[in-house]
Amino acid sequence: MQTHSLPAEAWKTTFDSLSRIYEGETASLEVLRDDLGAQFEIESQPFRGISFDHDGIELHFTPRDGRHFVHRINHPRSVQIEQRDDGFIVAFAIDSDDDPRAVLRLSSPLASRLLPSSTA
Repeated sequence: MQTHSLPAEAWKTTFDSLSRIYEGETASLEVLRDDLGAQFEIESQPFRGISFDHDGIELHFTPRDGRHFVHRINHPRSVQIEQRDDGFIVAFAIDSDDDPRAVLRLSSPLASRLLPSSTA
């Protein structure tokens, strides 16, 4: 398993591609808190997308109960990609100044060659 940083200038294009490819696929969101450890905020639910603007990153899900769930990360400072040795992406870890680390785990690994070249 390998982990590498995604440059901030690649966040928008990478998240747009990820959203198109993974819309409707199963994903999980873990929040890593110092006091509680790793906690699932959402587990094995349909993923709708990830977006980035100057204020932060939003992760969108539509749980099977039909409601829309959004996890917002204000003031992100880094995004890391966890990649298997065969090049498939299995997770994104997002750190911010204000929130605990958020980890988006993808149920169906994505070949990094399907994302913009700045991520590989």
